[in-house]
Amino acid sequence: MQDEPTTLWRLRRDDEEVACLARLAPYGIEVDIARGGTVVLTRVFERDTEALEWAAGKRTARESQGWVPVPHDASRSERPVA
Repeated sequence: MQDEPTTLWRLRRDDEEVACLARLAPYGIEVDIARGGTVVLTRVFERDTEALEWAAGKRTARESQGWVPVPHDASRSERPVA
């Protein structure tokens, strides 16, 4: 069972964009960090709380480096998480 990815967050700096995507997988919750649409890092967690904490930490670290949130675009296929 492979779930469709849910966008946890999307950030931009200059002309680059990075996104954090999560999906259910048979072995847990898979969280991807994608840069320019290409997955550059994947982590798997047993519990959703672990996955969300890790994703929040990655976002905080990026924002401290000058990355800014990208507003949700309803035309994209990913489902945003509030």
